[in-house]
Amino acid sequence: MTRTRSGSRRLARIALAAACTALLAATQTSQAFAASRTVSFEYQHLWIAPEFETGNGTITLTVKSCNHTKSDMTITLRNTDGPNTDIGHERVKCAEGSRASFDGLKGGTFEFELGKLDDGTTFKGTATYTYPAPK
Repeated sequence: MTRTRSGSRRLARIALAAACTALLAATQTSQAFAASRTVSFEYQHLWIAPEFETGNGTITLTVKSCNHTKSDMTITLRNTDGPNTDIGHERVKCAEGSRASFDGLKGGTFEFELGKLDDGTTFKGTATYTYPAPK
């Protein structure tokens, strides 16, 4: 009987380890791969980022650097599949770490537009946008 109990325990541990491994593999393969692009911007009124293709999910733009850290900027996300359609706008400081996120989007082709008051000053810096990689 001792042999049967230890054999059952060993089989139970092996089955549990196999189930955990299978669950881990399944959850890792179901996650979407993220893509990102870092861009440099320099503008006095408007700047349009290069178009990019995405899968379904969240698109985020994060300011990495800017020469006018106390000034506001507007971030517009636009879908460019067919006629251009504005998805949303957010106003943030042109400072490192400021971000705008747009959730629950269907995959497609998008672009960001950065804007500010046309007051003669030039915003110069870098930003990174992250998005689900297209399938």
